[in-house]
Amino acid sequence: MSQKKWRGTILFTIIVVVMGGTIGLKLYGLGETQTATTAAVAGRTSAGASTGTGSSGTTGTGSTGTSTTPTPSATSTPATAPASASTVVTGSTVDTRYGLIQLQVTFSGTTITAITALQTPDQDGRSVSINEQAVPILTQEALASQSASIDTVSGATYTSEGYMRSLQSAIDQR
Repeated sequence: MSQKKWRGTILFTIIVVVMGGTIGLKLYGLGETQTATTAAVAGRTSAGASTGTGSSGTTGTGSTGTSTTPTPSATSTPATAPASASTVVTGSTVDTRYGLIQLQVTFSGTTITAITALQTPDQDGRSVSINEQAVPILTQEALASQSASIDTVSGATYTSEGYMRSLQSAIDQR
């Protein structure tokens, strides 16, 4: 009888540990980074036969890659077009319980392409430590959602709320 109770406890413990590890990896973006890297490598591998070194840029989907037209000018045109259409907006400075937060947001048209934290709470070592972990997560979430409607980071509620307010003010100024 007691053996069955232990099985349930051990099973429950294993489930909690696995779920905690999975959530931790997702929270800190480790699994996504690995997936993005794997996808980039897979993309290069599948396109490697048609593009050669990647610097010539080819069109078409042929596997031989010998009868396609190089397009170096087409490759450089998109790089210059977003640069001319980019807009950098500085969000309002938000005063939180632990310090000031201010963001600088880069837009390409209506798409958020980059977010830079100009100010984050730095009154003490703990605030700095919290923000070193929270700000990259908030930035990743904001870039993925393309809005200020993002989840707060556990343990960094004030930073998260200030981040969202400054981001929303930058979006409103666009």
